[in-house]
Amino acid sequence: MSNEFRPLVQVLRELKTLAQKRSSGFAYLVTEDNHSCIVRLHSGQVQEVVYRMLRNEEAVQRLSMVSSVKMRFESSGISALPAGRAPLSESSVEWLLGGFEQDLGGQQYAAPSAPAPAADGTAPPEVVVNPRVRQALEQVALNYLGPIAGLLCQEAFDATGGDPQRAIAQLAGQLYSQQEAQRFSEEARAAVAAVR
Repeated sequence: MSNEFRPLVQVLRELKTLAQKRSSGFAYLVTEDNHSCIVRLHSGQVQEVVYRMLRNEEAVQRLSMVSSVKMRFESSGISALPAGRAPLSESSVEWLLGGFEQDLGGQQYAAPSAPAPAADGTAPPEVVVNPRVRQALEQVALNYLGPIAGLLCQEAFDATGGDPQRAIAQLAGQLYSQQEAQRFSEEARAAVAAVR
């Protein structure tokens, strides 16, 4: 995954290129406000989009409001969409694979700003997290968030100044249901407490 946020239009162009190459796998996107989006590709066909707690059309609509993201593509031999799941509508697929140019292509995006220096002109202090705490939290997050867990944990620690409890709360907000978020929070707090 790129370490820098890029305009959504650039990332969607990259997704379009992956589709043209008939790629299969998952595109993992992370927004500046630390929300994740997963785009499922099978043989170049966009089959499913999940963003926050939304799926497909609602997810694409919400994604269209995002200005910049980080993206990582993980190639895999995934099979076609499982039975029982509704496919993405043609209009959403068309928007993701080119229609976005009309909506987003002409917009100018501000580059993400660097952290503001402190009042005395020095750079803000780097966030330092106990590596054992980070590893414990990442292990639990991996079960809930998948391969993007490491990046999301890093961003949660950065956004919360290294506070594990606030990072856990931020990561729980990425999950699809309240029950799942509660299970994750309980497991994560127990894992962090065990290494402190």
